[in-house]
Amino acid sequence: MAGSPKEAMVLVVDVGPLMAQAPPGHVTPLENAKDAISMLLQRKMFSQSKDEVALILLGTQETANELAGTDDESYLNITVARPLGQPDFDLLEFVKNDIVPGPVSADFVDAIVVALDLVRNQTMGKKFETKRIVLFSNLAGEFTDDQLEGVINGMKALECEFNLIGLSLDDDDEDGDMPDQNGAGPPRKERTPQQRAGTALIRHVIEEVDGVAYSESEALQMLSFFQKRNVRAAPWKVMLEVGTNLKIPVRGFIRVKECKPNSFKKVHARTLSKDDIHTTHEHRLNDDEETPVESTIDGYRYGNTIVPFSTDDESQMKFKTDAKCFDVLGFTRADNVKRQYYMGDSVRCFVAEEGDEPAAVALSAFIHALYETNMVAIVRYVYNKNSAPKVAFLTPHIKPNYECLLCIMLPFMEDMRKYTFSSLHPNNKNQPSDDQLSAVDDLIDNMNLVMPDKDEDGKQQQYLKPKLTFNPHLQRLYQCLSARALNPDDPQLPPPNQTILNYLQPQQDLLTQAQPCVDKIKAAFPLEVVTKKKEETTAQNIFGGGDDAEPAAKKPRLDTDAGGDGGLTMAGLAQGPVTEVGSVRPLEDFRAMISRKDDDKFMEASAQLQKRIEEIVMESFGDQFYGKAMECLLALRKESAKLGEPDQFNTFLRGFKETLFNKGRKDFWDCMVREKVTLISSEESSETSVSKEEAGKFLEIVEQKTEEPEEMEEAEAEDLLAMM
Repeated sequence: MAGSPKEAMVLVVDVGPLMAQAPPGHVTPLENAKDAISMLLQRKMFSQSKDEVALILLGTQETANELAGTDDESYLNITVARPLGQPDFDLLEFVKNDIVPGPVSADFVDAIVVALDLVRNQTMGKKFETKRIVLFSNLAGEFTDDQLEGVINGMKALECEFNLIGLSLDDDDEDGDMPDQNGAGPPRKERTPQQRAGTALIRHVIEEVDGVAYSESEALQMLSFFQKRNVRAAPWKVMLEVGTNLKIPVRGFIRVKECKPNSFKKVHARTLSKDDIHTTHEHRLNDDEETPVESTIDGYRYGNTIVPFSTDDESQMKFKTDAKCFDVLGFTRADNVKRQYYMGDSVRCFVAEEGDEPAAVALSAFIHALYETNMVAIVRYVYNKNSAPKVAFLTPHIKPNYECLLCIMLPFMEDMRKYTFSSLHPNNKNQPSDDQLSAVDDLIDNMNLVMPDKDEDGKQQQYLKPKLTFNPHLQRLYQCLSARALNPDDPQLPPPNQTILNYLQPQQDLLTQAQPCVDKIKAAFPLEVVTKKKEETTAQNIFGGGDDAEPAAKKPRLDTDAGGDGGLTMAGLAQGPVTEVGSVRPLEDFRAMISRKDDDKFMEASAQLQKRIEEIVMESFGDQFYGKAMECLLALRKESAKLGEPDQFNTFLRGFKETLFNKGRKDFWDCMVREKVTLISSEESSETSVSKEEAGKFLEIVEQKTEEPEEMEEAEAEDLLAMM
């Protein structure tokens, strides 16, 4: 990454008596200016910006600026409180505590001249991308315009931008009482003749230098968000190789990247320098003396043995590459790359090398070919030497004014995750009705974040634009950090900013629009409180007995053997409730979990037992643990049919069949055929649509398939003998 753009900013704050006046119960313009400056400084500090800020006050009792010494009648009551420098907590505290209303109204035009002189002198010999003067004033004080043209020419010569914060320059606000931005805040008073004259002058300056003016509420709204540091991305230059003969020089830029908070691993107080911070790590044994350990090495458990694995071993095992690489491995249809396959925390865009016209023509042809055929390119991506190779895909991105290739990482087989969900088959109890589907469709349509109206350019508008939406987590984090830094002794953190809370709530007009749909959802999905019926306490329940009572020895030992919640053995009581199907006693753990008579527990226990069955079979040395796996499989099938969840078992069994043949475990499938472990049919459970014939053919079809490879192997063996 290259260095970030650097800015020189001079803040000119009017502290005259007219800035300290406000209606009863309302905040003065000076307090609003201090809040805006504090937010501005905090944004730059937390983003670790290299920008430099200076502070000039007009309306102070004293005069302290370099131009005042040349003329005793001009540039009076103007103080340079802080020269250009990186913002810090000292400046932030000065703004909070030391900016107080002054006794006189100074000339804001003279203050702009002082700011221009400061910019010229203190930026000389330094490299700044931007120079800016920001005036915080309501323009209510007296001024002179004899230097106006000199101010405009000076800004143009220094390429200095100009902003006004504190007064709107809209024509509609010039007459009568106007509400604040978005109708918030007190009504604005009718402007005085002095303010009208000041507004006309500043409007002329802004028009000449292409400046911008903001009202107090607009500035506070924009500055209330913390931003990440702006960094100019350095391009990744590489050759896009297609086959052996086509090589296109391209450059890659980060287009989208996940925003993460800055690391606070090494921070320092304002009274210390970075050189005074020293980080130490120490390991001690868990004994009475806490004996220090001189050196450690990573170790990994393999059964009961801990295998040491040093950094040298890790470097030897690491895959090494010779150089950076960007090779096309092949092509596939765009719809084959599902959204769930997208990996990584960023998206790169690739364009042709700057100034290389043949490369631009070749890349454009490549982009349009992918677009017209609805294809994407699969590439091998290696950032630099010794970087781990990755697989990504390139998709065309064509706009009226530019075109590029977007690069998104793809997963390897080890990155894929498969999850089993409850079936929505028509015979399943979870199948939604037509009214429920219609209610959800209407809710989605009415909560659509795309606005129905378009802007002046005909573009579709959105309620939440990603470019203008800040991360509420980061905003709250920086708000708390700034509050703790300024008030270290305050035991309470401030409440979240209302703007941050608004991000966490739906748009009010969307809620109003979707209220009928919400009511329809409530009617279509009624919620009822289910209370468990308490069994009547009788002697028969306590002691058993009766004509239908079975002998104690013949009663099933589901609860007593489980060792879980309902276990009656001492081992079960000592062990406590079972929350997971383990690998040592999977069947007992499964029975303990489902004994709680909870549908959610059965789904959870069933999914865990399925995983254990696969692990036992795949990790078995020969057929050593096949009996244990078969016992678990039969119990799972029985309980799935009994408790009305056959579709989950059938889905698992179909996938398990493929796994057995793909992983070379056909011998366990032969055991399943002998035990006739097949799909649960509708005769065994009414919750499934699998017929008895389909369940019977489940094993027959596989048996036919399994005979073909054996015949092929015999034929190949005969051909080999004939050749010998």
